[in-house]
Amino acid sequence: MNDSEMGPAILSMPDNSSQSVTLEGRSLILAKHREDLFLYENNCPHANETMDPLGGSISDESGDLLRCQRHGAEFLTTTGECVAGPCIGEALSPVAFTVAGEQIYLD
Repeated sequence: MNDSEMGPAILSMPDNSSQSVTLEGRSLILAKHREDLFLYENNCPHANETMDPLGGSISDESGDLLRCQRHGAEFLTTTGECVAGPCIGEALSPVAFTVAGEQIYLD
């Protein structure tokens, strides 16, 4: 598999979780919330750095929020809007994608 697609293992990731992925050379955050998938640039608008330097899921237990591991900024999983922390009012950059079969492709 090349880095422009993600296979079944990622599509079957646990609900209310997230993970870092690299697609077409881009560092991204894939989040699964209530069975829906969301894809954002892995870049916190506060510090212009990746959100997950410690690795692992950055989703809270409910899956409603993505939390930057660097400075604690919290973003709504469904919109990317920052609702707490040092960059309130800013947002993560969404990435358009298509699911075809069991693969995800960037649009």
